[in-house]
Amino acid sequence: MKALVGLLLFTLAAVSIAADKKPKSSDVEVLEASAHRGETLISIDGRIRNSGDRTLKKLTLLFHFMAPGKQVVTTQKSSLDEELLDRGQEVSFHVELNAPPRSVQIEIGAVEGNGRELRVNKAGPFSID
Repeated sequence: MKALVGLLLFTLAAVSIAADKKPKSSDVEVLEASAHRGETLISIDGRIRNSGDRTLKKLTLLFHFMAPGKQVVTTQKSSLDEELLDRGQEVSFHVELNAPPRSVQIEIGAVEGNGRELRVNKAGPFSID
């Protein structure tokens, strides 16, 4: 009986610890994005916000181009003009990248200048028109 009570208390403690853990919040949030295919380039316009709790330095956006079935064909990157992105700050971006064959969607990622990969909320996928 004591073993059963001990096991029950251990299980309750483990469940309450798991319930206390909050999912990690994102560092960057994509507010809007659209992609348009030209003859040789894809134009991508959008806005992002620093949704983390610290200033981001030398932010680089990663654009994962996906074929049908969400298979990543290639990844291209573009740096933002702003050196620093303060907490809560929003910034617009416009990039023109090579148009990979078979790509129909993009997903957006981000890294800081030091190479640290950032968590991105609402990263896509976004259709390429």
